[in-house]
Amino acid sequence: MERLGAALGGLAFTVLVLGGFVAIRVLTRLFYSVVLFIETLSLAAFALLVGYVVYRVLLGGSDDPRRSD
Repeated sequence: MERLGAALGGLAFTVLVLGGFVAIRVLTRLFYSVVLFIETLSLAAFALLVGYVVYRVLLGGSDDPRRSD
C-alpha cells in the first residue's frame, strides 16, 4: 500500500510538472499571437495615416468646402 501511495504521488507530481510546462507554453503562444495581432493593427493604422498624408499633401486634396478640387 505504501508503494502504491508513493507511485500515485510520483504520478501526481509528474502530471503537475508537465501541466506547468504545457500551461507556460500555451500562455507564451497566446501572448505571442496577441502581440502579432496588435502589431498588425498598428501597421495598418500607420499605413492609413501615410495614405492620408499622401492624399492631403502630395495630391492636394482638401476638406475645405470653400475650395473645389
